[in-house]
Amino acid sequence: MESSSSSVRKKASDRLVLRLLVLGMIASAVMMITYLKALESQAGEGAIGTMYAPDIVKPTLFYVAHAIQVTLLFSAGLIAFVAIDPANLQRGYLIRFGLFVAAALVMTAKGYSVSQLLSSRIADGTGPLPCLMSVLVFIGARRRYWGVIGKIMVVLAAVFSLLAIEALIGVRIFTRQGTVTRLTGYVNALYFPAAWIALKEYRRGSFSGRLRFLPMLIYGFVSFFTQTRLNFVMIFAFLLVYAYIQHKRKEPQAALWLTGLGLALWLGLFAGVFLRDTSEFRTMETVADQFSSRLDQDTRTGQLAYFFESVRPEELLLGKGSMATWNWGRTLNWGGGTDVGYLTLLLYGGVPLLLTYLATHIQPCFAVFARRLDNWQLTAAGVVLLWSIRMLSSSYIGVTLDYYPILFCVGACISREPVAYVQARAAASDLRRQATPRSPVYQNI
Repeated sequence: MESSSSSVRKKASDRLVLRLLVLGMIASAVMMITYLKALESQAGEGAIGTMYAPDIVKPTLFYVAHAIQVTLLFSAGLIAFVAIDPANLQRGYLIRFGLFVAAALVMTAKGYSVSQLLSSRIADGTGPLPCLMSVLVFIGARRRYWGVIGKIMVVLAAVFSLLAIEALIGVRIFTRQGTVTRLTGYVNALYFPAAWIALKEYRRGSFSGRLRFLPMLIYGFVSFFTQTRLNFVMIFAFLLVYAYIQHKRKEPQAALWLTGLGLALWLGLFAGVFLRDTSEFRTMETVADQFSSRLDQDTRTGQLAYFFESVRPEELLLGKGSMATWNWGRTLNWGGGTDVGYLTLLLYGGVPLLLTYLATHIQPCFAVFARRLDNWQLTAAGVVLLWSIRMLSSSYIGVTLDYYPILFCVGACISREPVAYVQARAAASDLRRQATPRSPVYQNI
């Protein structure tokens, strides 16, 4: 009787987590799309916006959706954390996660005054909230939740593919500043769901398998117009990670790469011969010329030089706190971090925050690759590896839709549940097949 009651409670807990998760992700999508539409309508041609651009007037819907998504998703993660069996997690993970939260709280104590802690500034992107939202990893650590998480990934890829194409069609003047403002938010939200879809294992010859690269192709096509070098570095990194994962799965790859290369050459020749005199082709030529002219531009060294002139190395040992600022050229007291995600962690939380973040969010993917298992975790590990590469440039943790897929995939990497779970499901399936009559003859036995 007690076992039956416990099973009912677990099922009720699972249903609650999934409902909160779905509703929270919907609210997060509303928040991001609302912001991007406001940015598109308010930013000038020379503006480049981010999710925390102070000059953009956000509508009330943005703040309502923000509050709802944080409440629902944090609640879902907290329930999953309380319900999870520590034995089903990577050994020592809970201790490392506790140290990460402690480092985030120290960063908060150093950066916030009492009045700021009691104000809306507690939800700032450089505050404790992005760190506390890491509780979502415990949702990703449950194999049974990935049926819903997988559908969320597909929906995100489809929605942001369509929104990116719609935004591209609406561009009238193809300057870098204008296209970055209009398109970057959509392609950033698209990349990791697109990577997850492409890295996922499919049955050979399946229809979904044939479409696996479509969202990533849309990401690359739209990124071309933003002239963002990082996006193409991430596409190249994706191809390497894909090849490595397929190698781990012992899947043949030569035919796929040759077909892709041949298709790219054919499309290039077709466009050059038949589309050369069209306005669309001339637009792409103009964008390509602008893009090629900035390929060798160094946009990082100057920033880093200003950073280390303003911030002493010893200040990075324990960090300067959540509200840390530094002088970026003529911009005094800049509080937006740097274009290197790991350095930004050092700025706000110092070595404790950086090391605990690496231990809780990056190291788990390498632990998966070290295990010779061909399972659902390989896809998640590939996504986390891509995030670790992206953090070498202008990416940072956040309370936004484009970061949550990373946390789900980190959760999959720390899980030690999947092998037993899959084996149990396979054994149950075998028993059902053995018990199912195969012909009318068996019905008389």
